[in-house]
Amino acid sequence: MPLRPLYEDENEFEDEDDKGGPMNIIDRYVSRQILSTVAWAIGLLTLILVLGNVLKEMIGLLLSHQLPLSYILTVIGSLLPFSLTYSIPWGVLVAVLLVFGKLSSDNELVALRANGVSIVRICLPIFAVAVCFLGICLWINLYVAPQAANRAKSAVLDLATNNPLALFGSDETISDFPGRRIYVGRKEGSNLYDIYVFQLNPQNLPIRTTYAKTGSLEVDKNNEQILLHLSNAQYEERDEVAPDDLKRMRHGITMREGDLPIPLEELINRAKSRQRPNEQTLDQLRSALHQADNKQDIAVLRTETSKRFSNAMAVFTFVLVGIPLAVTAQRRETSMGILLSLVIASSYFLIFVLTDNVKNKPALYPEILIWLPNILYLTIGSILFFRLARR
Repeated sequence: MPLRPLYEDENEFEDEDDKGGPMNIIDRYVSRQILSTVAWAIGLLTLILVLGNVLKEMIGLLLSHQLPLSYILTVIGSLLPFSLTYSIPWGVLVAVLLVFGKLSSDNELVALRANGVSIVRICLPIFAVAVCFLGICLWINLYVAPQAANRAKSAVLDLATNNPLALFGSDETISDFPGRRIYVGRKEGSNLYDIYVFQLNPQNLPIRTTYAKTGSLEVDKNNEQILLHLSNAQYEERDEVAPDDLKRMRHGITMREGDLPIPLEELINRAKSRQRPNEQTLDQLRSALHQADNKQDIAVLRTETSKRFSNAMAVFTFVLVGIPLAVTAQRRETSMGILLSLVIASSYFLIFVLTDNVKNKPALYPEILIWLPNILYLTIGSILFFRLARR
C-alpha cells in the first residue's frame, strides 16, 4: 500500500504542531502507518495460511463427503487462532520492513535525526505497538487457540452422532472411530459399496475383518451407537494371540442382511478424556504439571508452556531485527520487503519447529531449548539496532 509522506505541506506541520508538538506528529504518523500495514499483512498471511492450505482440502471434503457447511465453518474457525499465532508476528515484521524501508529511502529518517531525534525515540511507537500485539498473541496462545482445538475435536463427535454419513467418502478409510478402521470403495448418496470394517486390537492390528458389497448407516442415539446395515456380508477372524499367523485365520458365515453396531461410547469418551498439551489452556497446563510424575510428561508440559510464551515473544524479536535491516536496505519496494520478511520468518520458525521436536527428551532441556530462536534473533537484532543508534 502507498505510504504518505510525513508532511505534505508546511501548513499541515503547523496545524499538527498546535495539537501537541512535532514528536506527537511523528508518533501518530509512524503508528498509523505501522497499524494500517500490519492490518493488511496479517489479513493476507492468514488468508494464505488458512485458505491456501486448509480450505483447499475442506472443499474436497465438502464435495466428496457432503459435509454440512456449518461443520466446514466450525473447523475453519477453530484453525484461525493457530494461523494467527504465526501471521501476527510475521505481519508485524512485514509492516516494520515496509514502513521503515520507505522512511529510510525517502530520507525522512535522516531529516529527523539531523534535527536531533534519536532512532530510539523514533521507534518508541513501534515498540508500543509491538507490546500490544505481544499481549494479543499471548492471549491467543494461552487461551483462545487451545479452546479452538477442543471445539474442532468436539465437531467430529457432533458430526458422527448427527450426520455419520458425512464422515464417509469414496475410496477412503475412516479412522475416527476408536478400535476400528472402515474402508468404503464407493459412496452414492446414502448408499455405501465395497465396505471393509477392520476391528483392531490394542496394538492396532486387525483381528476381525468384515466385508460387504453394500450398506447404509443409521444412528441409534438411545444406545449411543451407529448401525451399519450390511448386505451380502462375510467376515474372517484372526487369532488374538498371533494375528499375523494366517494359518490360524477363521472364516465366518456369510449373511444376506445384517447389522454391525459401531459404539460411539469410545468416541465420546475420547472427546471428553484427558486433553493433549496443545489443547490445554495455561491454567490447565499448570494443573497438569502439578499432577505429572513422569519426567517425559513434565518435559512435554513445560515445553508446551514455554512454547506459548516464546511464540508470542517473536513479535518483539521481529521488530528489533526488522528496524535496522529495513533502514540498512533502504528499499521502498513492497516485494523486497515481503521477500526479506519471508527469509527472516521462515528461518526463525524452522528453528522453532526443530527445537519443538525434542520435547520428549528431558535430557536436552527442551523447555529452555524452545527459546533458542528468540535468543539468537534478539542477540542479532540488539547488535544491529545498537549499531544503528550509534550512527
